[in-house]
Amino acid sequence: MDLDRYGGASRCLLRLRENDGKPGISDQAFIGQHLARHPEWSRRPGEVDLATLFELARELELATGMDAYRDYARVLTEHAAGHSVLVATERPPQQTAAELSPQRYITLLEAMDENAFTLWCPYPSGQADVLAVARPWWDRWLCLGIVLRRG
Repeated sequence: MDLDRYGGASRCLLRLRENDGKPGISDQAFIGQHLARHPEWSRRPGEVDLATLFELARELELATGMDAYRDYARVLTEHAAGHSVLVATERPPQQTAAELSPQRYITLLEAMDENAFTLWCPYPSGQADVLAVARPWWDRWLCLGIVLRRG
């Protein structure tokens, strides 16, 4: 049992935790710690809605509050202020219009400026990639910035 297929958001939270210098947690250990409260994980390990995402972020000491914004400029301001940001897309994070099909993805914002943003993308295959993306794709992918606040 692993987080690959359904646990993109959970994988992003675990990566943020490691970025904070905390020891890694295996997929199996993470799922095992939360399976009693999330029995649906026996079929879809790591799958979360926004409420569960915030609950897990609090437990991992990544957030005490959470906000969501579609506005690129607002997310840029939050990122520049040092907040961690997850990016939910309504389209898969790919860069050709022909490949756009409805499906939700959760990614981790690594860098952002007025013209572009960089995402760490955990794919359902278990692989991950870092995508450098031009600003117009924020709207094409129907992105939502999920800002994790601390303290």
